Amino acid sequence: MQVTIVDAFTQRPGAGNRAGVVLDAAGLGEESMQRIAAAVGASETAFLLSGPDGRGVRLRYFTPTDEIDFCGHATVATFHLLAERGLLPRSGTTRLECAAGTLDVELEAMGTGGSRPWIVTPRLPWLESPVSLERVMALVGGAVAMVDESLPVRRNGHRLMVPFRRREDLWGLAPRSGELAELLRPHGLSGVYVFTRETREAGSMAHSRYFVPGIGVPEDPATGSAAGPLGMYLAMNGVLPLPAEGGTVLARIEQGDAMGKPGRIEVEVTGRAGQPERARIGGVAVTVLEGTLHV
Repeated sequence: MQVTIVDAFTQRPGAGNRAGVVLDAAGLGEESMQRIAAAVGASETAFLLSGPDGRGVRLRYFTPTDEIDFCGHATVATFHLLAERGLLPRSGTTRLECAAGTLDVELEAMGTGGSRPWIVTPRLPWLESPVSLERVMALVGGAVAMVDESLPVRRNGHRLMVPFRRREDLWGLAPRSGELAELLRPHGLSGVYVFTRETREAGSMAHSRYFVPGIGVPEDPATGSAAGPLGMYLAMNGVLPLPAEGGTVLARIEQGDAMGKPGRIEVEVTGRAGQPERARIGGVAVTVLEGTLHV
């Protein structure tokens, strides 16, 4: 079985978020996919079950320990690879089918000869946190005093989103992964996404880290599936201002720097002031290597 390694949200091998991509997975069973993902060891591996054939692309995603509904960086990696190999045009829109639903993916032709995928991220409800903030902060290695009280702590899907005041506090975190997973699991949560408006680069909107021990990922270097909701969150809370009459704004999310794997995720949010309606994530990628696994 041929597996290609792609680094997403970067153009430098070794940076961003690494994904495994299997382009010929139609005959694979679930157990084989899980074994391959564990052997690859990336935070996620994407398996192409059908397409591109004019009717769209169907993907499944596995971490080293679990299947998940959707993965942003592995989708970027897959569509980058399909365009690089001429299996999709360098520009145009394709339908993606996955466990999270049917999503639009647009390939934007880049002047360098590659393509940048733009993916509409699933829209999930915003809920109050079901767990103690004091306990969460203790288990990620921080303190409640680090939290930015001007913004709310919210649950979005399987993640808890916690705003911080300072980037240096974000970088100093050292989670107790096992205990954190045990705390989150009874509530259907798999990870804690922490972020701050204090960024490293001009033009960025937020700097983030994501600890996901509930699915076997101690820390994810660049998370597209969380960056889209973060864009929506920032727009809902007035940090990312949308036009009163409606429109689209762009933001950039920094992630992975604390791991020595900097990634940059573009986020496009559409809607009215305080009422975002849709988020898309975009990012470049680089093919690193291809190898064979026996399953």
